[in-house]
Amino acid sequence: MKRLEREKKINILDGEVESAFANRTEITLKIGDGEANVHNILLATGFIPSLPGKSWLNEIINDLNLSCAKCGYPIINHSLQWYPNLYVSGPLAELEIGPIARNISGARHAAERIVNSL
Repeated sequence: MKRLEREKKINILDGEVESAFANRTEITLKIGDGEANVHNILLATGFIPSLPGKSWLNEIINDLNLSCAKCGYPIINHSLQWYPNLYVSGPLAELEIGPIARNISGARHAAERIVNSL
């Protein structure tokens, strides 16, 4: 895809699509402050790589003085324990499990680690 982009055969747009309108010849996408007119959408995917639930999680982090990395994610042990009797999975386990932490395979890895530590 990067090669095709360099050759000006495709355009890669990065941003959250806020709205879309289609007519017979093109699709108009509103992305952030701008708009893009396209003829085809080949792939639109992604997620915001930020700490989920930050609004309610911050209070718990402060109350329990939980360890966090500079990026805000929890510093946990191999068993995914963040605090006594507090285990994490999903995006909160990403620093330990890796990029699969957010999918079903990651959930299985997390469950296995947690159960094995009990």
